[in-house]
Amino acid sequence: MKKVIAGILCLLCLFPIGHAYAASSIDALLITGRSNKFHNWQATSAAIEQHLRDAGIFKLSKIVTSPGGESLDNFAPNWSDYDVVILDYEGEEWPSTTKAAFVKYIKNGGGLVLIHASDNSFPNWQEYNEIIGLGGWGGANLHSPPLSTKGTPKGSNRDERWGPRIYFKHGQLVRDHSPGGTFHPPSQDFLATTRNFTHPITKGMPENWLLSKDELYSRLRGPAKNIEVLVTGKANPAIGRTSPYHEPILFTVRYGKGRVVHNTLGHAGARDTAKAESLNSVPFITFVQRGTEWAASGEVTQALPDDFPTAYTKSNRITALSEWTKLLDSDLTDWEIFMGVPDKSVKFNGNTAIDYDKPIGLNNDPKGVFSTHQENGEIILHITGEIFAGLTSKQSFKNYHLQLKMRWGDKKWPPRLNKKRDSGVLYHAHGEHGAFWDVWKSSLEYQVQESDMGDFITLAGPTADVRLSKKENRHVFDLNSQFQTWEGYLHAQVEADRPLGKWNTLDIYVLEDQAIHMVNGRIVMALKNARDKHGNPLTEGQLQIQSEAAEVEYKDIRIRNIDAFPPLLKLRAKL
Repeated sequence: MKKVIAGILCLLCLFPIGHAYAASSIDALLITGRSNKFHNWQATSAAIEQHLRDAGIFKLSKIVTSPGGESLDNFAPNWSDYDVVILDYEGEEWPSTTKAAFVKYIKNGGGLVLIHASDNSFPNWQEYNEIIGLGGWGGANLHSPPLSTKGTPKGSNRDERWGPRIYFKHGQLVRDHSPGGTFHPPSQDFLATTRNFTHPITKGMPENWLLSKDELYSRLRGPAKNIEVLVTGKANPAIGRTSPYHEPILFTVRYGKGRVVHNTLGHAGARDTAKAESLNSVPFITFVQRGTEWAASGEVTQALPDDFPTAYTKSNRITALSEWTKLLDSDLTDWEIFMGVPDKSVKFNGNTAIDYDKPIGLNNDPKGVFSTHQENGEIILHITGEIFAGLTSKQSFKNYHLQLKMRWGDKKWPPRLNKKRDSGVLYHAHGEHGAFWDVWKSSLEYQVQESDMGDFITLAGPTADVRLSKKENRHVFDLNSQFQTWEGYLHAQVEADRPLGKWNTLDIYVLEDQAIHMVNGRIVMALKNARDKHGNPLTEGQLQIQSEAAEVEYKDIRIRNIDAFPPLLKLRAKL
């Protein structure tokens, strides 16, 4: 009777997920339905379905196998119907004919994506071990109900009998044949390192980035043939039971003509749901979406998500959308404009009365210095730069993470025709408009200037304590120096901006009277004890975006509240 039930179950669960797909959709098959007693396949499969559906390029079918331990005698998918198979399965071995057909499918060019616990499956299936490269656990005693013990070793995980482990040490890949079985430290946030920047799956990823709470599989063992490691992870040794090395968390395997993506992320505990942090971290989603496309086609058309994490801030889709507040819309609803004194070269139409010795004033932009337009569905803030001016937030902010993206345009204007392109993001802006150069408020500036991105400037009286040293005729931020009180222009410690026309990501973390400037994921400036011109703590204020004689564009202007600096960011910034 169980054989009949299992067969019906498989047939009923083989169905397209979603409604309409483009003609170029990728045919994908998700196999799930069993996990050991420490995992929840219902949670992982639901999350995988959602992420693949969100990608919009997959025609996804699903087979739920034997959640109650039913026989798999009738389990025989037609593998050749699919461009790629996603395996979220940790259970009984398949019938020999099904296994043989699966091996033939992969060897002849089929795609396979392995998710987390699936590398625990089939410890004694030799071809499977070669297909996945490295594996983890696999003992029958980990399952409830137990797996068949036929051919299964007494041990609960793969060890040196299966082959070497691989890891990175001092930046080099090591194949280690010493004894030892698979383990993992407690789930935690941990730092990941991109090892291959040219592979389609990882192209565009930063070198180091923070991963949301997940398990870091360590000392995986297997044949380790034809493996290309894309990403490794390093656990926090203070938490305990950690590997001293950078362990592989994403790698590919070439098996015949087949493409295999092995993703060790995505742990869902027995009581977890599809909303678990590990299943909704942006890296996990990215690995699922881009990895599945590459396994199917050898290419990746999906762009790296804008909310991919940095080395200091993790990114999780469950909370990320509610945390961020967008500050840019087509009507500049959250902003007001203050126009400064126009250069004598600026020409106005005959009906505009302009005094070239006074600021034009508030919310009067006769030359359209500030405007918005749409580009690929995104709202772009365009600043001509023709007149010195400021776009000022109507709201005052305190304790926040501000993020913007900017790129330079081509035009420059007097009085800076022969100087670097210049703009700036001012924060803790307070008092009256025009306090500095008859344009901007008294504030702290995150400099936006060619080859001077993230420099620190005080405008109209504030001071702050900064680590700095003098190099030739320049004062430069220096993490190895002592704090000194500063007023004026201080250069960043590194130049991290991208070429003309490329988008730069600007981050400003502000906590009370402290701030950290980042350019494209790198710390370039940190300060504390910010004070206004009267010596009072400077802990909040408006934002201003400068127009300063250069064409510039901004997008994705967003802000979120913080109650502390990310720990690693604070450590690196020495605050």
